Amino acid sequence: MARPKKERMVDGVKLEENLYPDNKKRTGHYRYLKPDGTFRHFTAETVHQANSFAADANSRRAEYTAKKPTRPQMTMLESYACDFIDERQAENPGLKNKASWRNRSYALKKFGREISTPFSRLQRHHIEDWWRGLTHHQQKARHAEFRKFFNYLMGRNVLPNFEYNPFTTSDDRPRFYAKESPARSKERLTRESFWLVYDSAGELGYEALQIAMGVALTTFMRETDILTLRLDEHVEGKLLKRVIGKSAAQKGQSKAARLQWDVGNYELLRQLIKRARELSLRNQRCPYLISHMPAQRRKGKGKEHICQVLPRRLQDMWNDARDHTGYWKDLPAGKKPPTFHECRSLADKLAAEAGYDIKAIQSAMAHSDAAQSLMYLGNHDLPYEEVQVKLTADQIGRDFSK
Repeated sequence: MARPKKERMVDGVKLEENLYPDNKKRTGHYRYLKPDGTFRHFTAETVHQANSFAADANSRRAEYTAKKPTRPQMTMLESYACDFIDERQAENPGLKNKASWRNRSYALKKFGREISTPFSRLQRHHIEDWWRGLTHHQQKARHAEFRKFFNYLMGRNVLPNFEYNPFTTSDDRPRFYAKESPARSKERLTRESFWLVYDSAGELGYEALQIAMGVALTTFMRETDILTLRLDEHVEGKLLKRVIGKSAAQKGQSKAARLQWDVGNYELLRQLIKRARELSLRNQRCPYLISHMPAQRRKGKGKEHICQVLPRRLQDMWNDARDHTGYWKDLPAGKKPPTFHECRSLADKLAAEAGYDIKAIQSAMAHSDAAQSLMYLGNHDLPYEEVQVKLTADQIGRDFSK
């Protein structure tokens, strides 16, 4: 039998239905629960006045009708962008699962909102002015999809002032060129500075960061792939297997880079996985390879386990450990200290110095295209490619035993 609800009382007076005391316990403040589930906060000199207000509101609850959400007025270009996105997704449903497509869709809609000129007056210079306001990386990310979008628009004869697609790649037409890539502002990690941050992480109690740094250096994996590695899923006997996330998002599961590492014959990686298992036991058997007991022990949004490390937390730990070294405190103007991603770039450099072939390094970094034959295998029993690059303690300067 369910326990009866506890009556809500203020100053010995029972509160009306849907009336609640102030959540901050302020005298004279009350909350009324509206039919849509939200609260209206109000003040009253006495609890009887608050009850009177609530009784009046309760008597009119039956008349309540939920407001329909309003959609902001779209520009004509934004409306066509939405239609184009819907058509592309209908032709290729797999696009919805790609992070890159979500970014492109957002860029198309934003473009449609920013260019409000009617189609009858829209000319090339309007688009060119907008294009010049983008950064090099924004231009590079948008060009291909915007070329398809303008093909779509021109196929519907809605651009009377355009003789050709302004995003054409043909050299016999005036075309939009991307800005030069900006000079690199981020400092590179060296072998020596890597170990400075690594030791600093140990001093701060960030063993999770140490393991993540080691995994990045030995497997070339990106931050997201490392943080989603699970001991119960990706470690199979003496093998570490991983479908590379960025590759899967861009190419789909069937053509994604699928890599495996022979942990039994890779001493550095074996040390890291052993430490990760021991750390997992201390961290309430967290199934993730990278685990850390937070100061505030609550799961939080996006976490499956209280000790799971999310990208923001890893970056915070990295920044703490990096700044703790004091190594980059006197950088010249315009220069920035390295981020965690530089561990991956360092791995590339060390592998090249160790004499590994460029193709082997590209394969380890998941930069090479997957074989065309994998398309015909669907998602069933797709093979994993053995990573040949195995750095040694001498090559990286130390090992990860502690």
